[in-house]
Amino acid sequence: MKHIEINIWKACNHKCIFCMSWITRNKVLWFESFETIKNEIENIASLGYNSIWFLWWEPTIHPNFLEIVSYAKKNNFSDIEVITNWSKFWDKDFLIKTIESWITRISVSFHSIYEDEEKVLVWWIRWIVKEKLSAISNLLEIINSWLLKREISINIVISKINYKSIKKTILFLYKMWIKSFRLNFIQLEWYSTKNYEILAIKYEDFKEELFNILSLCNKYEDLRINFEAIPWCFTWLNYRDFLKYSEQEIDRKKDKVSRDDEDLVSRNILNQLKWRRDLKVYLEKCSNCFLKWECEWVWRRYLVYYKLH
Repeated sequence: MKHIEINIWKACNHKCIFCMSWITRNKVLWFESFETIKNEIENIASLGYNSIWFLWWEPTIHPNFLEIVSYAKKNNFSDIEVITNWSKFWDKDFLIKTIESWITRISVSFHSIYEDEEKVLVWWIRWIVKEKLSAISNLLEIINSWLLKREISINIVISKINYKSIKKTILFLYKMWIKSFRLNFIQLEWYSTKNYEILAIKYEDFKEELFNILSLCNKYEDLRINFEAIPWCFTWLNYRDFLKYSEQEIDRKKDKVSRDDEDLVSRNILNQLKWRRDLKVYLEKCSNCFLKWECEWVWRRYLVYYKLH
């Protein structure tokens, strides 16, 4: 399967404090035209891609979101996923229409089952946990009825605010029959730089929690937990377990394309893999590592913040 990830516009209805975007706060919300997106989908399909994820900002609030999903199906994409903040799926009718449009997987951002933690992370939306759980209940009910191809996945950011409760969040949602989770270290760029003190956490400080979280997979055989952007040497896992849990090997094979943040007129495509490399750096000890060219490296901003680079 040849996979690509793409953002379809620059707007979001949430203002999460860990968001790396400055554009949704400092510029006019910008809608990409449906015709432009259709042309892009056609071009991507002509290059042999058959798996597409819509992500960045909030894809589901694009006025042509349902048509975009259907058009991807029309162009022979067999794997079509949306990564969402959940807000539109509180509406069961919209959720049904999304599944009818041939979405094959839905990933939802959910960072803590505790209201005081989730509320801070998503910028003080009242009753956020209750509403997210309601949306997830809709997802589970409708997905079971409509036989969605793949299961719901939950994306969790790792921060100083919630890292000690991630295991409990996973267990709570697992008991709701959610079995796929992805943990992400926050990319401390642009807007999120305003919140270093309450967000940034060292890899070392997450070590004990990481092992506790991954131990759940040994206890529950149908539970899948992956993490992203943690280099092998910081995981304290043996190499076999690192490959088992890390999505870095998978991510290396993805093409991630996005409209250039500096250009609000044309649909300039850039390769985010190269862009991400510019935001990361090797440590001195990386020089002789056999994984040097396979590893995700270290986010540069963490080293700067902790005065390690």
